Amino acid sequence: MTIDARRVVLVDDHALFRSGLSLLLQQDDRITIVAEGESGEQAIILALEHRPDVLLLDVEMAGASAESTLRQIARKAPDVAVIILTMHRDSVLRQELLRAGAASYFTKDVASHDLIAAILAPSRPQTTTAGGDEPTRPNKLLSDREMQVLRMVGQAASNKDISSQLSIAEGTVKRHTTNIYAKLGATSRIDAIRKAARLGLFT
Repeated sequence: MTIDARRVVLVDDHALFRSGLSLLLQQDDRITIVAEGESGEQAIILALEHRPDVLLLDVEMAGASAESTLRQIARKAPDVAVIILTMHRDSVLRQELLRAGAASYFTKDVASHDLIAAILAPSRPQTTTAGGDEPTRPNKLLSDREMQVLRMVGQAASNKDISSQLSIAEGTVKRHTTNIYAKLGATSRIDAIRKAARLGLFT
């Protein structure tokens, strides 16, 4: 450990994963693990107790939701950068957690050098997503045409109606709705509308 090593807290409910990640990260002498936890409540306690530079947070754990945990840490320990490390690729979840205060969002198959780069970034790293790309802003998640289609879907318009009103082929409408479902992680028209509303796409 160097004098200016980044102080990191790991919070994940799988002890074996925590152990492996801790060993991996501490091979880099610029990083030191100062504490570990297994729930959102422990994440808040450890953030306040240790004031780490970075807290790595899993999503699905017992107790409070990741979003609630993020908001509490942002309020009580604003200099702690929280990096989400999860198995979930849900684009809506990613957007919600970035908006709640996460500094970065990575899936657990992230390359170690990308995760280490995020940990070594300034104390409030610029928000990034799993591939290291800039996060998609909510209002840019869907294209203008996709938003047109989605608004009409919200008005209970059929594919045929949408095709007629937008002067595009029904096959094109289907392609747009498929893309919308994929981007929102939706399974139906109602689910797509609900998730888009949660992201504020209609404002």
